[in-house]
Amino acid sequence: MKRLRFLVLLLPLVAHAAPPAALAQALEYLRDQHSYSWETINGDPGPVAQNLETRRGTVTTVQRSTFPHMKGSIDLAGNTWLRRDWSDGLQLDTLITAGGAMVTHTPEGWMTTQEILDAQAEERLRPDGPTARVVWLGRADRPSVMRPDQELISLLTVTNATFDEPESETFVVKAAGSAEGGAPEFAVTFTLHLHGGVIRDYELNLEGTRRISRSHVAVPISEHRLVILTYVPMAKVDAPPEAWEKLPATKTPR
Repeated sequence: MKRLRFLVLLLPLVAHAAPPAALAQALEYLRDQHSYSWETINGDPGPVAQNLETRRGTVTTVQRSTFPHMKGSIDLAGNTWLRRDWSDGLQLDTLITAGGAMVTHTPEGWMTTQEILDAQAEERLRPDGPTARVVWLGRADRPSVMRPDQELISLLTVTNATFDEPESETFVVKAAGSAEGGAPEFAVTFTLHLHGGVIRDYELNLEGTRRISRSHVAVPISEHRLVILTYVPMAKVDAPPEAWEKLPATKTPR
C-alpha cells in the first residue's frame, strides 16, 4: 500500500503545467519555509467488499485504507520528526536528521534502518513462518519522508494537470495518468485552500485501478487525505533524548 501514496508521482513530468499566479506564489512561500509542521488525515471508509470477474469466476476482495494518521515537523536545522498512528493502535515515531540518518521507535524500542531490515530478514528466514512482528516491521521500514512542499511541487507540475477557475482562494487541480503510459488508470482531484495568499490545507482524492500480476485483473483503488499546514518555526524537533542518542550508530544513506 506504500505504492499507492505515490501513484500520482508516476504521471508524466516531461512538460510543466502552469499554476495560476496566486497559487504559484503561495507554493513558493511554502517552499521557502525552513521550518513548519503538518498533519495528514487519511480517510477510512471501512472494509469495502468488491466482486471481480476473472477467467476462473468471481473473486471477492476486501479493501480498506491502511494509511496512518500522521503528524510531522521540520526544524530550522533540517531535522524531521514524524508520528504515525494506525487504526489498529500501532504508533511509530521516527526521527530523520538533515543528513538522512533515521531511527524509529518500535514495540521493541528505538531501531535504526539497518536493524529494521535485519529483523525483517530474520522473519523471512524463520522455519515456522514469520511472527506477528512482521506487520509493524513493514510499517517501520523506511517511511516516506516527502514533505508537503515537495509533494505539492510534484502534484502541481504534472504535464496534463488542469486548473479550474479559482473560487476566492480555493484552487482545484485535476489530472489523470497511467504507470505504463497507456490508457488512464487513475484520476486525481486536488483541492488547495489559501488564506491571505498562504496555503493552509490541501485535499487529495485519487480513484483508479491496479492490475494483479499474472491474472491481470483490474482492482479498484482509492485514496482520500487532508493535509493541514502550520507555519510556526521551531529551533529543534520534539524528539526524546533516546532518539538522538541512537543516531551516532547510524550511517547516512546514499
